[in-house]
Amino acid sequence: MTPPRPSEIVQSLVPPPASVLKREDRTLVWREQAPDGLPTVAKLYRKRGPVTELRSRLFRFRVEREFLRLAHLARWGVPVTIPLAWGHGWSRRDGFHELLLMKEVPAAKPLDEWLRELRERGGGGGQFDIRSLVCTVRRMHESGLCHQTLYAANVLVRTEPAGDVALVLSDIPRSWVFPHSLVGTRLALWDLLDLQYTLAEAGCFPEDELVETYGREAFTSTDLRWMEVRLGADPKTKRLRLRRDLVARLRWAAAWVVLGWKRRRP
Repeated sequence: MTPPRPSEIVQSLVPPPASVLKREDRTLVWREQAPDGLPTVAKLYRKRGPVTELRSRLFRFRVEREFLRLAHLARWGVPVTIPLAWGHGWSRRDGFHELLLMKEVPAAKPLDEWLRELRERGGGGGQFDIRSLVCTVRRMHESGLCHQTLYAANVLVRTEPAGDVALVLSDIPRSWVFPHSLVGTRLALWDLLDLQYTLAEAGCFPEDELVETYGREAFTSTDLRWMEVRLGADPKTKRLRLRRDLVARLRWAAAWVVLGWKRRRP
């Protein structure tokens, strides 16, 4: 089945300035009102080169992968932004481009922004209860998905009418889905390190509580020492991201090869 063009999914690829949530040279995110009145969020990856376009056509488009992985987490009961549609196309203004349409999380803010506002109001980032977030991350790992960019900016916070705080995972284009649980693996530790580093940037320091809530028994003493050595290292450096992506790709390929071999055994 041929996916629709982005221009067929949204009303316009030039949203009004008031609806724009994020504007970068190659990424545009904005609020979009669906024809049925459903509030949605559109994410456009634009100005993608011909090599990237060819690779996407041979394998999978970035938004297609993100669509499938968000749907995977939703099936596992992990709170995520619900994907609605995806498409790709070409235009003179945006070049090769891809679009992902998701259901909007009403009145939501990125976790890092929410923590900074909490600290400015005198609430103190250190008072943030991360137990529900860590339980969500563990559930994500149990489903076989490693996030790869589990930053506080990629977690949405919604305040419920009763005053409770609901957390929703979003923005997972670099994630990988394995055929087994990732709890207790180095890939899971990398996600926890990403989360700890960006929470510390926002003024929240849950290092001990983060590991204890996730389950210290899930990791070996060697893994925990490895994590302690890397605490404080910026996970967003290009060299580290490329290295982690290569490791995840190799482990993902090996996991599915082993699974196929087991299925073929008499």
